[in-house]
Amino acid sequence: MNGRTMLVLVALLLAVGAVCGQTQLDIEQVIAQACRRDSLNRADVHDLVMSAESYGRTLRGDGTIKEEKLFFKTYYFKDSLFRTEFHQYYLNGQQQGAEELQKQVKEDEKRRKEDHNRDASVIPVELFYPRNRQHYIYSMPGIEVRQGYTCYHVKAECLEESENLLEGDFWFEVDDFNLVEADFHPARLPTTIRKLNMTMVYGPEETGYWLPMSFCLEGRGKALLVIKFNFEVEEKYTRHKINVGLTDDYFSEDANED
Repeated sequence: MNGRTMLVLVALLLAVGAVCGQTQLDIEQVIAQACRRDSLNRADVHDLVMSAESYGRTLRGDGTIKEEKLFFKTYYFKDSLFRTEFHQYYLNGQQQGAEELQKQVKEDEKRRKEDHNRDASVIPVELFYPRNRQHYIYSMPGIEVRQGYTCYHVKAECLEESENLLEGDFWFEVDDFNLVEADFHPARLPTTIRKLNMTMVYGPEETGYWLPMSFCLEGRGKALLVIKFNFEVEEKYTRHKINVGLTDDYFSEDANED
């Protein structure tokens, strides 16, 4: 065995040893640490503002784009409060006027009410909070690399079929237990929907807090037994600002009408 081969074997053994060391934490410890990290982050981040570049696409049967909408928005968060501010609207590459933009704002409000707010306001870690644990069984397939981070992979499977509950796969980085990625879907799909998969990706912004970086939704359904539809939403988040002093009044219905 030459020296180079020996070095490769040593490196592999060290990597295996590191992974084995990381697996000493059991699933209950991982969940507890992940909830603790989430609580600490929420205690520090009182409110959040971020810019969004949002693509909404309807697709043909072969996967090509039938129609594409592009929105430039700003999202505002404070605890469980959420508000969207629309700035620009493009349809198939052409910028639309203020009247068309307002129509899209109304459609978005309606969609959020009907879809149980399945968008950037989703908090995936809530599936692991003590108040929700009776709805789930959890398992941990192991340690995997996700988005360039070494992560604990945890699965949450819902014990009941409900459109109001989510389930899926979650990856928490091994160092500080921040959520890196969540791939999830409703525990029960609405009647007309055949597929509704969502992915949230998180990462550290400049001050070190882990915040949403992107959101993706893929859906497929059927209406009136014969009309099939495919759609997807893709959002990218930038210009994160934390603790800007948002008040509860900013999220009132009157404020949203301004």
